[in-house]
Amino acid sequence: MLALMRAELAERLQRTLALLGMTWPQFVALVAARGEVRAIEVADTLAGFVWIEQRGRDLHLHAIIVLDSCRGRGVGSAALRALASEFAGHVDALELGVEASNARARAWYLRQGFEVTERLPALGFEVMRKPLVDRGGGGSSEEPR
Repeated sequence: MLALMRAELAERLQRTLALLGMTWPQFVALVAARGEVRAIEVADTLAGFVWIEQRGRDLHLHAIIVLDSCRGRGVGSAALRALASEFAGHVDALELGVEASNARARAWYLRQGFEVTERLPALGFEVMRKPLVDRGGGGSSEEPR
């Protein structure tokens, strides 16, 4: 999964690692030590992955990556809904950091109900949060798991 992340994020990941003063091996160790990486599958086919970490009453999304071939099909939205459903009652909000210059990602998160709660100009990032409400119901068999 890390190879997929490295391939999908390439240049953006290198900039982020440089900002954080980390090498790729240090990043690999961080992923292994914090939270968990889960596959996003649609109809038993790999569509991407999420890297999540519960921090108190927040579920932090370190990364959500959808394969190019699966983008624009609601896979990311369904993955967020599945996480919100799974963690309802256990966390109060989803949170993430997004590169301020990544207009496409920022716009997508805003459409998903996230709001900017903090700006970190020195890092070029914004913190976004989406409060969770307890909602029942399941998903179709085509939702990512």
